[in-house]
Amino acid sequence: MSPSPDANHSDGAEDPPPGDGVPDAERPGYGPPREDEVSLLDILLVLARHKTLIVRTVLVFALLGVTYALLAPEEYTSEARVVREAQTDGGGDLPGGISSGALSGFGINLGGSASGLTPAAFPDVLTSREVRLAVVRDTFRFPDAERPMTFVDYANRPPGVVGYVLDYTLWLPWTLKGKLGQAISESPAPAGTTATGKPLIPSTEENEALEAVGGMISASVDEETGLMTISVTAGGPQLASSLTESFLNHFTERVRTIRTEKVRERLSFVEERFQEAERELDTAEDELAQFLERNQNPTTATLQFRRDRLRRQVSFKEQLYSELQSQLTQTRLDLQRQQPVVTVVEEPVPPMQRSAPKRTQIVLIFLAIGGVLGIGGAFAQSYIENSEEDSEEREKLEEVKERLIPERWHASV
Repeated sequence: MSPSPDANHSDGAEDPPPGDGVPDAERPGYGPPREDEVSLLDILLVLARHKTLIVRTVLVFALLGVTYALLAPEEYTSEARVVREAQTDGGGDLPGGISSGALSGFGINLGGSASGLTPAAFPDVLTSREVRLAVVRDTFRFPDAERPMTFVDYANRPPGVVGYVLDYTLWLPWTLKGKLGQAISESPAPAGTTATGKPLIPSTEENEALEAVGGMISASVDEETGLMTISVTAGGPQLASSLTESFLNHFTERVRTIRTEKVRERLSFVEERFQEAERELDTAEDELAQFLERNQNPTTATLQFRRDRLRRQVSFKEQLYSELQSQLTQTRLDLQRQQPVVTVVEEPVPPMQRSAPKRTQIVLIFLAIGGVLGIGGAFAQSYIENSEEDSEEREKLEEVKERLIPERWHASV
């Protein structure tokens, strides 16, 4: 008699695992499901359930992008290119090949004429406060102004209706930043000097113009070709060209002033010493002439020694006068030779096409932002809905609401 199937099982005995020896909990399809695993189907399901939220968010940002692209002011960029000439200033030779120590016996030390300005510093000179201050004081014709005016007057004029709306909507952060900076700003620092060496203090209106024009100018240097490109971005093609030309002119003048500053100082020194030597020579000649008139035939040794001493003084003064006169001429030539230190390779012209705004690019960026925020909002809403179904997660969510949301808003949340 064959044993029954139940005969092989004792009370409480478990069925043996399959013949491969792998526990059921480790087999596919067995054991508790992993809650942290998210499939592609789950993601698509979340997007499908909240497609309305995503579409609305994208449409709102698309509308904002189109509005911004249409209201943003047009900008044009004009460029000019210059050659940065590096000049070597001689520091030790006097005219005619005379050594710099030739006048050391007379207490004269002319020194060198190095300006301390290298071509690598030209971009900084272009955007310096001295150059910008000279530019903002020039007169230009602005596209939205009825008459020509200085940049200072234009930068401080009352904004129009559109500008006022933009200042307190899209540009609100920058408007608040400017007002806050103006409220806590101290007295302006000196900008440039007068002919007498006194500092020029820009007014509050000029400071506003300096900040405005500083964001319109840029410079870049090509190390291979040695060309410096000056770029000015403005609200009109003709205005951009005029501003670039103004920057170029004042930059050239500023560089010339810096490069010739030492030579001008040396020229002033030589002129003073030359005039002094001329007076000393006249005095020595007058003393000798007076002595010879009183003593036409000196016979004593004392008179002869005095006559020789006066003649030596005249000879010494004549030599000093001649050398200083030659040095004065050479210094004037050096000053004239160092004037053209910047060569304009490409003159600024009105641009044919605007440089900003790039409307298509702006709309695409806003669409991308709207899509990212819409998808993020969909997943956030889906998480909140799932959390409300779980008691533990619901309690955490309620605590977050109580701590972050005022009590009077709890009913609407």
